[in-house]
Amino acid sequence: MKKSRLLTTTLLISSAITLTLPHSSFSAETCSFLEPVGGKAGETIIKKTVTAPSVPVGVARLKRDNWNTDFAVKSNIKAKRYLATLNPLSDGTYSVKVYLKYNNGTADEIYHNKPKLSSDKPLVISGKPRANEQPYQVNVFVGDAESVGKSYQISVKACQ
Repeated sequence: MKKSRLLTTTLLISSAITLTLPHSSFSAETCSFLEPVGGKAGETIIKKTVTAPSVPVGVARLKRDNWNTDFAVKSNIKAKRYLATLNPLSDGTYSVKVYLKYNNGTADEIYHNKPKLSSDKPLVISGKPRANEQPYQVNVFVGDAESVGKSYQISVKACQ
């Protein structure tokens, strides 16, 4: 009876140790912030308040909205995935779209949703680039009539 209990305890401890030890086949992911297009050097987190929609006047715009934010992907980056983090500063529903933009004029939509967000819970969106291609920009689009007046912070990381 004592041997059986000892053997069972030993097996349980061995199993627990095996499950908690890191496996050598896993490699750590390295992520680096992307800078916004037109931003200040070294700036990686943008704070915005959603403005009213653009007002078209013929082919021009009388008033432009601020719903798009582009982040530049350096040409030497070979990312496996991109992470966009939206930190809502206002509770409520946000209209959010994220695109990976490519040099050939195409884009892949990696997220399109209207989540109800709380200021204490960031929304993290992950997207993978096309096989053997890297985007030149990540576009984050936050805005619609329901989102006007809401504030948020946005950042994007490239992960290798």
